[in-house]
This record gives sequence, structure tokens and C-alpha cells, in this order.
Amino acid sequence: MSGRQVSPTGTEGTVRDMAHCVGTPQQRARILGAVALRLAAPYVAVGIFWCVLHSAWLALLAYHAQILGWRRVARLGLARPRPSAALLFALPSALAGPVLYLLLPHITRTDVVGWLARHHLSGAALLLMIPYFGLVHPVLEQIHWGPLRERTVLAHAAFAGYHLLVLGSLLTVPWLAACFAVLLAASLLWERMGRGSGSVWPAIASQVAADLGVVLAAWLSAGRFR
Repeated sequence: MSGRQVSPTGTEGTVRDMAHCVGTPQQRARILGAVALRLAAPYVAVGIFWCVLHSAWLALLAYHAQILGWRRVARLGLARPRPSAALLFALPSALAGPVLYLLLPHITRTDVVGWLARHHLSGAALLLMIPYFGLVHPVLEQIHWGPLRERTVLAHAAFAGYHLLVLGSLLTVPWLAACFAVLLAASLLWERMGRGSGSVWPAIASQVAADLGVVLAAWLSAGRFR
């Protein structure tokens, strides 16, 4: 039996470990460059399509296109999860939507309806975002970030950080900091869930509960503030 250990998400070792396994500086640079590009994927999509072109759908689709493009270089543990106490961490995710709905009137610095409309999220566009962001997005995002968390600790901060580009024009600074802390903690917990269960599915289920609640809260808030 080989002494090499494979992580629950299907990646082997860290970026540094992999870099030491190849013989030339050029090969090491390619490995590190590929990881850096994968970490940057949401920043590129959000920076261009959300911040400059103000299109939520284009930003999300561009992000997902990059994820699918990188999918060929990442392996993921899609086996049925083992029983683990870490699975209990999925339960608080269901609170994300109700908590956001209650807090939203008090933590924003601009009109929610206007903010959504500026990014082309109104009417049918916002309604269609509910199943896409709530069900499809979590699967693709965990496929992307699960292996990255195993390769570098920087993935946790990179995951939390790109959300600040999205929320920067909506939330006040203290609440942006709070969001960063919550998302950083979520990323760390999802990594622990993957290690404990041997599968990415618990993290996907947890993010579905969170993201579906968040997008429903946005939709309900748009109707409330109109």
C-alpha cells in the first residue's frame, strides 16, 4: 500500500509539496501560476462584469465558465459522505437567509431595490437568479474551491475577499468586515466538513442552504422596499 495520502477532496498535498515534486523551476512556476489563476477567477469575473459593466448575470456566468474550464485539472471527492460530527456545521447555514432579511434594512448604505436594478437584477432576471444562485452556484463553487482549500491556506481569504467586491457598494464598512469574517469561517468549516466526511457533498448542501436563503432574502427585500 502506498504511503501517499489523498485528501477528502481528491487533491494531494499542498502547493509547496507539489512544487517540490517536479524537477524544474519552469514546472514549479506553472503549478503555482495555475493555482494563482484559479484563485483569481472570481475577481476577474466580478471586477469586469459586476464592477465595470454592472451585470450580475454576466459576472456569475463568467465566473462559472472559468470554474468549468479549470475543472479538468482538479479532482474532487464526490463519494457518499461518511458520518461525522463535522456535518452538524451545515445546520447554521440555513439561518443565513432569515438573518439577512432581518438585518438588511439596518446594514445597507444605499437603496436595495436600486442597487439590484443597477446590476440588472429585477423582474424575471432576479426571479431566475433564485434557482440558479441557490442550487447551481453552490455546486460549481464547491467544485472550484474545495481542491484549492487543500492546496493553499490562502484560498480561505481569497474566497471571502471576492464577495467584498460584490457587496462593497451595498454594505457599510463594519458590516463588510463582518461578512468577510463570516465567509472566512464558512470556508474553514467547509474544509473541515470535507475532511471529516470524505466528500464535498456536505459542503455543497451547506452552501445551498445559505445561498438559497440569501437570494430569497434579496428577492423578498426587493418587494418589501419597492
